[in-house]
Amino acid sequence: MKHHHHHNHMQGDPAASEVTVTVSYSEGTITIKLEDDGGHAPELAIAHEKDMHIIIVSEDLKEYHHVHSETKGKGVYAVRQELKSGQYIVFLDIKPIEKSYFVSPIPLRIEDTETKEASLDADADNKTKIVNRKKVTLEPVNAKVGEESPLVFNLHGENPKTYLGALGHVVAVDEHAKHYVHIHPNNDNETIFDAHFSEAGTYKLWAEFNFEDAGVLVFPFVIEVKPS
Repeated sequence: MKHHHHHNHMQGDPAASEVTVTVSYSEGTITIKLEDDGGHAPELAIAHEKDMHIIIVSEDLKEYHHVHSETKGKGVYAVRQELKSGQYIVFLDIKPIEKSYFVSPIPLRIEDTETKEASLDADADNKTKIVNRKKVTLEPVNAKVGEESPLVFNLHGENPKTYLGALGHVVAVDEHAKHYVHIHPNNDNETIFDAHFSEAGTYKLWAEFNFEDAGVLVFPFVIEVKPS
């Protein structure tokens, strides 16, 4: 059996986390506070060149941001990111040293604007996306719960540069913004990602690739994950 643990960050039982996360937003700055079960600031391991990956999605899954914070000391981190008023979900991808932690959705409301829940349609989603004149096609996906589900991206002759230590990053969030999966490529030569899903449903994917002449671009797709 092949183990791809380092390719796939999934969430478990948030109640088993030994690290508490608080997220707040003020005037274009997101502030994150971490505290472990002993009341201390946990030490974070570096994963994919950063100690903290912050994924922010709007409740309707139309907006997506993957940002990295700077430490302000004593378990406090901050990053500049303008967000419109509305409801967001934050997924904090960290690896505390010697503390258990599971990624779980953290609601973030900015002012009183209501944001509708997402309604995704995998069938209507065109599997070729063009962003800044770069074309990426997601080949047909057969994703099932509990099985290795390859996500194969065709970059139409482009060779992406390494970004955060990998050929690309894929983040998947289900329609209800409860389940989060962060997937990395199988190897350093192909844009093939082996995903593992623990729950069936419709998921939105954001595939990030770094182009020599265009920088990091994000390509959104919608897929259906079938029950096992």
